[in-house]
Amino acid sequence: MSDGSDDTTPEEPPGPVMRRQSELEPDMTELSRWGAAHPELLGGIWWKLAADPEDMKMCLGVVGATAAVAAQVRGLLAHPEHLNVIAQRHTLRELRRLQETITDDEIARWQALWESGSFASEEEFWRRRREGPLLVQIGVDPTINRVSVGVDPLDRTFADALIDRYGADRVHVFWERLTDGWF
Repeated sequence: MSDGSDDTTPEEPPGPVMRRQSELEPDMTELSRWGAAHPELLGGIWWKLAADPEDMKMCLGVVGATAAVAAQVRGLLAHPEHLNVIAQRHTLRELRRLQETITDDEIARWQALWESGSFASEEEFWRRRREGPLLVQIGVDPTINRVSVGVDPLDRTFADALIDRYGADRVHVFWERLTDGWF
């Protein structure tokens, strides 16, 4: 039975970073629209945070005519002074396709291992899989214009093979520890 009082805690006001992002959000939406209309030029869109929220930047990665795109896009924004346009080598679309390829290749690698019949049991397969190497995280990182691939355990030969296969200019490998909760 309710006594009519409100038991909810009032929300804290947003901090300075959230306030700045809220102010710039319409511009980020414009950048997203521009990117959707120009996938052949878009390398990515992201926030560049700063110690002082007034120095926060919206970043637009561009493949191709960076200066021309910067001039065009700045005209769409309410706060063009907070935009950094950065020359990049690969489009976001290209990197997302590569991410899908790496994911598909990893699934195929484990499928082939399973179908090889070299395991006495399913338990042995899962034990071998836990031993790795595993790709534990795959995602596009527009800030470095590469697909980031987390590997566990640290296996330089496996990492080098990934880089050789997909390209050092398109893949960034880092070490990511898995917890036992994954299996």
